[in-house]
Order: sequence, then C-alpha cells, then structure tokens
Amino acid sequence: MVPSAFLTFFTASAGAGAALVGLLFVAVSLAPEQIVTRHAPVERQAVAGSAFTALVNVFFISLAALIPQVAFGLFVIPFSIVSLLMTISPVWSLFKVRKGWASLLRRGVLVCASLALYGLELSNGIGILNHPTQPGYLYALVFIMLGIVFLGLTRAWELLGAQRYGFGGWLNPLRDVHDGAEDAGAQTTAEEPSRALPR
Repeated sequence: MVPSAFLTFFTASAGAGAALVGLLFVAVSLAPEQIVTRHAPVERQAVAGSAFTALVNVFFISLAALIPQVAFGLFVIPFSIVSLLMTISPVWSLFKVRKGWASLLRRGVLVCASLALYGLELSNGIGILNHPTQPGYLYALVFIMLGIVFLGLTRAWELLGAQRYGFGGWLNPLRDVHDGAEDAGAQTTAEEPSRALPR
C-alpha cells in the first residue's frame, strides 16, 4: 500500500500518462507508414517503441499505486520486466545495420538509457515489496519515474521531427534517418537538370 503522502503524485502521474499516451497515438496515426509499420526505418520504430513503453510504464504503475490495500511492489516488478523486454526486443534490428561508429553510439545510448532506468525501477520495486515500511525505495522510484517520463517525452519529441541542438541533438538516433533523407534529396536535385538537357 502506498502512503497517502504519495497519492497526489501518482494521481497526477496517471492522468498525465494517459494524456501523453493519447497524444502519442495521435502523432503516430498521422504517418504510421513512416513510423511503426514494417517498412518504416528501424530507427523510427525503435524511438516510437521507446516513447510508448516509457509513457505506458509510468501510466500503469501510477494507476496501480492508487489501488488500496494492495502490495505496490507486486505491480512495479512485472511492469518493469515487461518494459525491459520491450526495450531489448528491437536490439537485433537496430545493430545489424552498420552505419559507422557514430550511429552505433546513438543506438547504444537509445537502448542503454532505457535499460538503466527500467533496471533501477525493477530493483526499487523489489525493495518496496521486501521492505514496504521503508520510504527510501518509494522516493527513489518516484524520481526514476520522472526520468522515464523525461525519456518518453524526449523520444516523442524526436519522433515528431523537432530539431535538437548540441550534444543531445548529435545523440538523436533519428539523425541517421534525417541525414539519409537529405542526401537522397540532394542527389535527386542534382540529377534533375541533367535529365532536362536535350540529348
């Protein structure tokens, strides 16, 4: 059972999570063939999956925290494990394409950041289950959930094509997709005048 002092946070978190998941569905529905279908770039599929997993994770854990007289850790643990599995599932598709060390680093950060957060979440979920009277695990979980929300919002922002600058922009896993599209556009533009010349 979650102490009453945390109920306001989890209530707000559940409401915000539901709204953000809904907005993510709307954003994806505008161009699903470019984001989530089988023919979409693997980077876009991974980023969309990362954003969805993060927001759904926070939503369901927050919702479970509002159930009275139930061991909260029993919900945190399975949701954390599912999130870890969903993070691991696209790893082979991400790393089988070789695009240089910079691309490998971006993909590695995409996966490792999620694994670290969900791993910490799982660890604190076990701590909450084994030591329900110690608030330290719950405080740690709350801050980890804030990190997961930040991760989900960042991935969703990248998915919409918003420009990021500095080191964070360089680490954007969709940078390779954007650079590839720009190169293809430049090549098409260069070929058009030659096609217009009479033979």
